[in-house]
Amino acid sequence: MTKQELRKQYTEKRLAIPDRERRKLDDLLLINFQQLDIPPFVETVMSYWPLETKGEVNTFLITDFLEFRMPGLQLAFPVSDFTNHSMKPMLVNDDTDYVRNEYGIAEPVNCPELSPKDIDMVIVPLLAFDRMGYRLGYGKGFYDRFLAQCRADVFRLGLCYFEPLDALPGIDHFDVPLSACVTPATIYEF
Repeated sequence: MTKQELRKQYTEKRLAIPDRERRKLDDLLLINFQQLDIPPFVETVMSYWPLETKGEVNTFLITDFLEFRMPGLQLAFPVSDFTNHSMKPMLVNDDTDYVRNEYGIAEPVNCPELSPKDIDMVIVPLLAFDRMGYRLGYGKGFYDRFLAQCRADVFRLGLCYFEPLDALPGIDHFDVPLSACVTPATIYEF
C-alpha cells in the first residue's frame, strides 16, 4: 500500500470515529500521556490547533495538562507558509488571538516568533505511525522540514488513536522519526 492510499484509509478511519468515542479516546490518550517520562529539559513546547474536520486528537487536553504540571511552560503554535511549506513557531499565551488561514487552521497573530532551536518538544500531527517511530503525516513535509531545523535532542511526540503499523512505505532520509507516540492503549518510545 502506498502512503497516499494509507492517508486516505486512515483519514476515513479517523473520521468514522463517533464524537462520543473520540472523547473517550482523547481521555485515554491523556491518561497515558500523564505516564510519559518527559525529558527534564522541556520548557518550551510547540503544539498545533486540532482540526475537527480532520478528526484530529484533542491536543488541548495535553497542553492544558503540561501547563498545569509545568508552571512557567512556554507554549508555541505554528504559522505556516504554504508557498514554501515552512512553519514559524509563535509564542502564545491566554490572551493570544487566532485567525483561521485559507485551510481552516487556526494560527496565532501578533505573537513573538521563536527560533526552532528554542523548542524543546514538538507535538507532531499524524494519521498513523510505525514501530520504528516514523509517522504518516498529511504529505506536504511541513513538520519534517521544521524538525530538521530543531536541535537534535528535541522531543518529538505523536498522539494517535490507532496502534502502529509494522512499517510505513517510502521512508527516506527526509523523514524524521518520533521520540515517542501515545495511543489510548499505551506509550511507544523510539
